[in-house]
Amino acid sequence: MLHKSGSLARSARQLLPKQVQRSLLAAWGVNRPYAHLPDLASRRCLETEILPWMRDRCRSILFVGTASYTWHYETLFRPDRYTTLDIAAGAAVWGARNHILAPVQELSQHRQPGSFDGVVLNGVLGFGIDTDQEMRRTFEELHRTLAPGGLLIVGWNTDRHKDPEALGVYNDRFARIPEPQWAVRRCFPPETHVYDVYRRTGQ
Repeated sequence: MLHKSGSLARSARQLLPKQVQRSLLAAWGVNRPYAHLPDLASRRCLETEILPWMRDRCRSILFVGTASYTWHYETLFRPDRYTTLDIAAGAAVWGARNHILAPVQELSQHRQPGSFDGVVLNGVLGFGIDTDQEMRRTFEELHRTLAPGGLLIVGWNTDRHKDPEALGVYNDRFARIPEPQWAVRRCFPPETHVYDVYRRTGQ
């Protein structure tokens, strides 16, 4: 029975337009657990400050991780300039027209070096990228696929993961940008979510 249900779900994904799938999933209540997100200061910062700021500076954006509360980010960008990536096949329904089904550690198998001018890696550390080795491999891949000088936004929860900067994973790859609003870590007490903003450096 479970096998049949899985087959039906895959068939539905293939046959139904993405907007219809999203509407059905919303009717089934997939958004309910995330109803509080728009009220979080960190989420408002992402949606009203970070993404518009990147849109004005980057020709090509990669957003890592898709969910029912991220699908509308695509509307902020030209469709040909916005790409999403997720390891879960079922998450593709929330992804952009340009969507990559793969772990971020395999990004270079799907895009050429320097393909993106900006990357948003938000809420992934500690929620899928859980070991130091996975984290180091992730930033190696992002460095490879970011164009020289490209922007990297890392949003993470301080109670879920070690500080990547303290671990030295950005050394010789990324440096904080000097613009005043992003030159230091953005924090939102009492939330544990923070944002770090970097620029790609090195070869």
